[in-house]
Amino acid sequence: MNQNADLIMNTNQWPILLDHFTEGRIHLESNTLAVLSGSVSQERGERAMDSVDEHLYSPYGLHLNSPSFSTPNDDIGFVTRVYQGVKENGAIFSHPNPWAWVAEAKLGRGDKAMKFYDALNPYNQNDMIEQRIAEPYSYVQFIMGRDHQDHGRANHPWLTGASGWAYFAVTNFILGVSLGFEGLNINPCIPTDWPGFEVTRQWRGATFNITVKNPDGVSKGVKSITLNGESIEGAIPAQADGSVHDVVVVMG
Repeated sequence: MNQNADLIMNTNQWPILLDHFTEGRIHLESNTLAVLSGSVSQERGERAMDSVDEHLYSPYGLHLNSPSFSTPNDDIGFVTRVYQGVKENGAIFSHPNPWAWVAEAKLGRGDKAMKFYDALNPYNQNDMIEQRIAEPYSYVQFIMGRDHQDHGRANHPWLTGASGWAYFAVTNFILGVSLGFEGLNINPCIPTDWPGFEVTRQWRGATFNITVKNPDGVSKGVKSITLNGESIEGAIPAQADGSVHDVVVVMG
């Protein structure tokens, strides 16, 4: 094993290795996917996402990496030859932004999840339309990063998978209504100032009118679930085709 490999394998030496790099020191994908994969502890996951907040956050969304590369480096590859703050090189790339919402929800930090959601939300950026220069109802492929003179300008509306990921992240992890092998799961992760919310979910021909209450102002945790007034544990099982059901979830 060569000297560089020895340095990488010894995690105690990682700070020394990082000192050799002044650009591309943090990447959104690696930090979020570490949490999504379940490969890190709660503590390390929180540290990873705190770094995302500290180094990658902006009012327009989360940057893909930082600082952006200014010097071409063929050992790293194509990303170092892209203009700073554009696309892969330090832009706010919409597609992986929802992964951060999911990561924060998995960590139980609803306030952070909503902070990141609000930043990328095209509706919220309508108040910055002179800078954004794009429709307030469409996610875009990327937004110019802070290392570009046009930071905040949106590019390529509609040309992105971000809308699908945004829907998945919000419905399954923030609102917490998702499907599993056992049935319909409800496990929200919301901002602490939300008193609750209501959502209707159709599944296998049945309709579920779901009311979530948050009397204790928590981000995550389910105290009780009732289906048509009857207490249940765990997932809601499939119901008859065409039937309508009331579900009440109390967080705490």
